[in-house]
Order: sequence, then C-alpha cells, then structure tokens
Amino acid sequence: MKQLVLLILFGVALIFISCQTKPPTDPNQSPTDFGEIVVQGNVIGAEILINGNNSGNITPATLTLPVGLHILKLQKVGYANYSTEITIYKDSSVVLSFELQDVVEKIVLLEDFANVSCGPCVTSNKIIESLQHNYGRDRIAVIKYPTSFPSPVDPFYLANRTDSDNRRAFYNVNTAPTVIVDGILRPLPQDSFMIKQRVDAQLGITPKFKVEVTDSIIGDLYYVYLSVKLLNNENIDVSEIFIQTVVTETDIEFSNPPGSNGETKFYNVMRVMLPSNQGESLANMNLNQTISSTHFVQIKPEWKMEKLNSVVFIQNKNSKEIYQANTTF
Repeated sequence: MKQLVLLILFGVALIFISCQTKPPTDPNQSPTDFGEIVVQGNVIGAEILINGNNSGNITPATLTLPVGLHILKLQKVGYANYSTEITIYKDSSVVLSFELQDVVEKIVLLEDFANVSCGPCVTSNKIIESLQHNYGRDRIAVIKYPTSFPSPVDPFYLANRTDSDNRRAFYNVNTAPTVIVDGILRPLPQDSFMIKQRVDAQLGITPKFKVEVTDSIIGDLYYVYLSVKLLNNENIDVSEIFIQTVVTETDIEFSNPPGSNGETKFYNVMRVMLPSNQGESLANMNLNQTISSTHFVQIKPEWKMEKLNSVVFIQNKNSKEIYQANTTF
C-alpha cells in the first residue's frame, strides 16, 4: 500500500513537471516570413479586404503580408466587388492590377409642371410625393416647374420666370398639371396607377450613363460637383446629348396658402438651372470617358440652405429622352 501511494505521488509530480515545462524549440525555425503586394487599378479609394477582414487600406496601396495563399477582395459603392487569390512569397513583391466594373441602377426623372392656384395639382402633387417616398430618392428624382397658368402670380414662377418658361417651351407644356417621366412619357397626372406603371417601365432600363453629384455650401454660395461617365454608346449620338443641373428646394411651407388651391406645402421646387437653362453639351464625349464639372450660385434670402438639393440629368435635345439622373438629397 505504501509503495502504491509513492507511485501515485511520483506520477502526479511527473504530470505537474510536464505541464510546466515548455517544449523544446527548433533552433532552425525562423519567425513568420513576409512578402509584398502592390494593388493598383482603375478605381481610387476601393476598400481592400484580406481573407475577409478589412485591411484598413484603400487603393492604390502596397501591403506587407505573411507568405502563403490569401484571398483579396476590393469593394466600393457603385462598382461590382472584385475578388481573387494571391500567393505571397518570402521577400518578393507581387503586383495586382485590377479593373472594377461599374454597377449603375436607373434613376427615373419625374418632371411636374404645376401652379399654386391649380386645383387638380393638389391630387397630382400628393401622388408624386407618395411615389418618391415609396421608391426613395435613389430611384426617383423629382423637379417641380412652376407655370404662369392658371395664376400668373405664382410666387415660385415669379421667382424665376426665365427658367420656368424655357423648360415649359422645351416640352410645349400648355396645361397644369403636366407630368413627364424621363422626358418622353406623359401619364395622366391624376392617375396614380398610370404614373407608377410608367416609372416602373423606366426603372427596368439599363442606364447608358453613370451620373454622380454632390454639393456643399461655402459662405453664401451653393456649390454643385458632378461627373458623368458614358457606359454604353450604342444608339447614342453624343452631339445630341446635354447634361442639365437643376437646383431645387426639397420642401417649402407657408403659414397661409400662396394660391387658391389651398396648398401650403410644396416639394422639389425648381429654384435655378445651372450653368443655364441650356445645360452643357456632351458632344465630344467618348465611351468610358468621365467628364466632371463644378457650378455654383449665390443663395437667395428666401431659400432655406438645409433644403437645397441638386438634380442632374442627361437628356437628348431632339428626342427629349432622359437617359439617367441623380440627386444630392
């Protein structure tokens, strides 16, 4: 019995010693080896993910990684994700040249010609506001152009007669309300089903242009920054194409109705067209080319700075078709 106890104690001691002792190290074993990868391509600012983890780097970049196989992924809003496998070798440098493909959804432009004393405009205004709310501003952009009829003293019309009259004449609009979808479709303005049907049809089109727009306010100046890329020039005559920038105020509210139809709140009202109501020609644009421009306008006292928004769209001056639009708000 005494011998058995001694053997048990001896075994416990061996277990304890073995748990506390580090395994022998291989004197020939080296620390982790590294190599380098240079990531460069057609897009600046794409996030770089390594093996599913964000590396904290954006393109272009040079990264140092452990040797071995890695999965590299690039992602940026507006582009399809790019993924590939890269093998890193010790003390070597690998160059990865990538090309991200544009992913662009169609944004429909809905133009509304209305007046504060237009009775039927009350219904059409509610339909349009509901549609934009349901679809979102990332699918539907809206511009309301004030008309001189039935009341020539519409305050929005008096604030900018020139641009309002020019746009009305461009479409030969003689009644209010008039609703135009992407420049070419004219659903009945009080028929919500027909308007939605026309919008849905246009949303299914693959856009031939990519439009990006941002804005800022510096002092009393409102700046608009835009860029346009031609993605597909099939059946496109660029000599007929122009880009138009329209500054709107997203919602304006009065304590008392400014017209006879009783409305006190108005949405997406056109304030000014930049650089003018003639827009900018894209006659010299080439496939996959990006054209950028900047516009600014002095903010008028009656404008609410926090409500200012810009709608940019590409239009054919002859067919009047609008190929793509976008908005800052």
